[in-house]
Amino acid sequence: MAMAAVLPISEIADVSRQLADTLGATRRLHAVHSEKAPVTDGALPAASGAGKGSEVEFRDVTFHDPGIRRQALRHVDLKVRAGTTVALVGPSGAGKTTMAHLLLRFWDPQSGAVILDGHALPEYRLDALRAQVALVAQDTYLFNDTLRANVLIARPEASEAVLKEALRHAALEDFVDSLPLGLETPVGERGMTLSGGQRQRVAIARAFLRDAPVLVLDEATSHLDALSERLVHAALAKLMQGRTTIVIAHRLSTVRNADMIVVLDGGRIAEQGRHKELLARGGLYAHLVSRQVKAGAVAAV
Repeated sequence: MAMAAVLPISEIADVSRQLADTLGATRRLHAVHSEKAPVTDGALPAASGAGKGSEVEFRDVTFHDPGIRRQALRHVDLKVRAGTTVALVGPSGAGKTTMAHLLLRFWDPQSGAVILDGHALPEYRLDALRAQVALVAQDTYLFNDTLRANVLIARPEASEAVLKEALRHAALEDFVDSLPLGLETPVGERGMTLSGGQRQRVAIARAFLRDAPVLVLDEATSHLDALSERLVHAALAKLMQGRTTIVIAHRLSTVRNADMIVVLDGGRIAEQGRHKELLARGGLYAHLVSRQVKAGAVAAV
């Protein structure tokens, strides 16, 4: 008799646990559904700046991450002329990547404005704005799919000829030809079957396919071996032609030929100018270069 009562009681306990799990999941789902979107769509379609780049301006921008009181950027004023290359350098936490995220409008600044071709970013439709900017980041996210699918994410309707041209420009053509399945080769979760240099070149191929007038390179060649870095640099040089390029780098040897170098420190612009000008000033940039030369991180300048 006692044994006959055990099973129903056990089932009641299981139902109670399932109910508690369901209630917890429902609360989390409700919280996500009720969360206010940090950015909302505008109405303006972005004008194409392909072939000449677009002008980007940070006008008195101040920003701090949600929930954090320390300001990541403080009253930043910067104008990037169309078709030029600007490098953002500085110590870790200076605000370099934050500027890239604001340009892609992952967030909006608390004050000031980020302006693209004369219009504040909130005026643009989000899809139109992000079609104007190609990002090559330090960590390239690849899906557990074929190499073809991972490249075509940038432009799903691209023809086979356009896709092959992007692969050639990104120095991936020979690698693809060496694979038994070619573009149909699965890359594994997060691209685990590819090397760091190959993943970076997939990101560059995506950027070629997107053909956006603004290019953001966020530590795009870090942690690469010498051969991979040469291939990636050659691909990036082609990609930067005719585009407005913002380069974020810790290795200062990669930015010495930029049209302008902007040195950030504590969320502010500490100095800006060309490589030789900043070295002659003996300020923060010269100190960073000197420190990297002593560490053997860059060639002698």
